[in-house]
Amino acid sequence: MHFSRASIALPIWLFCSTVQSDLIYVASSSKNITTLSLTYEYFASTNPDIYVEDGYFAGFAPEKKYSLSVVDTFKTPAASPAWITLNKHNNILYLVDGVTAGNGSLTAYRTSSKNATGPPVELDSVECLLDGAYAGFYPNGKGLAVAHYTSSALHIYDITASNGTILPLETFTCTMSSPGPAYPRGPYLLAVDLGADKVRQYIINMETLLLDERPALNATPGSGARHGVFTKDPIMFPDGVASYVFYLAAEIAGTITAYRVTYLTNRGGLQFDLLPNGTYSSLELGTPQPDTGGKGITGELLISPDGEFLIASNRRDKKFNGTATQYPPDGQSDSISTFRIRQDLAGRLDFVQSAAAGGYISRTMNLNSAGNLAVIGTQEGNRLAVLERDLGSGLFKKQVADAYVEGDIWGVLWNDYNDI
Repeated sequence: MHFSRASIALPIWLFCSTVQSDLIYVASSSKNITTLSLTYEYFASTNPDIYVEDGYFAGFAPEKKYSLSVVDTFKTPAASPAWITLNKHNNILYLVDGVTAGNGSLTAYRTSSKNATGPPVELDSVECLLDGAYAGFYPNGKGLAVAHYTSSALHIYDITASNGTILPLETFTCTMSSPGPAYPRGPYLLAVDLGADKVRQYIINMETLLLDERPALNATPGSGARHGVFTKDPIMFPDGVASYVFYLAAEIAGTITAYRVTYLTNRGGLQFDLLPNGTYSSLELGTPQPDTGGKGITGELLISPDGEFLIASNRRDKKFNGTATQYPPDGQSDSISTFRIRQDLAGRLDFVQSAAAGGYISRTMNLNSAGNLAVIGTQEGNRLAVLERDLGSGLFKKQVADAYVEGDIWGVLWNDYNDI
């Protein structure tokens, strides 16, 4: 017997099968960290979505209902909370201050309880350089590297203490301004230097956590190197050697550039070789670069948990139009681009989709551990949007929840836990 969506008329029976809840942390210019709860219910349904394969009835799709709500907002020592990151080795949350005058701060918190009954508990706070922009852990969560924008510096800390004590170790001052995100890989730590268009690299002493500099990767002059990510696993190249690929976002040029990574002998550093035709626009194919007056376009890069897709946030492209309610503050939304990482073609990127970010200046984003949901923070409009994502195709399907957060959103962090 053949079925189609149009010909089936069945009664609707819904049964709530499970309820889950995740925490989302947001740092904003309001000097607050806001904790939100994303609750989603799965229903077994006999009607709403009917699977049909090759003309035959194949089953019913479960319904999901999402709800995003603020559960707590608390003031922080930071004059301008800029970046938050969670050390999953000890469940401690770190907040970086992006203040642009005087001194900044780095603060450690014990995260909220499972049911989000209270705010994170402050464990330690240390004075640091101004304009913190990014923080990354190394190695195995023992050290924390913080990149400072206008301070032109990379500051590293020992965070091995179980009580959250932060111990400053070293400061590396760059000869040109604006070190960008620090991103560690194995025994190396990288710092993307926006002003110099370099990716500075350091070898890590695994015992002392101290760093020793190695030759930098020189990016295209004037491109505005901003953020880098490695493939999850090495990729096989035509010469029969498997290598990691490093993708570097350039915010002024609006590009993503791919490099093959080779580990030099005797801890000599990483060698980066530009892949043939390895520079891509972070926008949808054929989209002209927006006139931003020299301001940044490409924001963050993420690798999906399965390692198959690269996701880029874009700013100021205003690709999608809607209502002010749909896309605050003025009805225009920037885009999120998805690329497939071609495992069979040495890490080449194939454009897959441009999706609405949910607002203007989509500065920051984060995926849940499963990779089927993304949270997008838009700097203008104080908007937090949750997008559902298909794991097989890598496509963003729809926006399923949103919330207003006081202040311009600078950092978002997903912390998912067990069913409630």
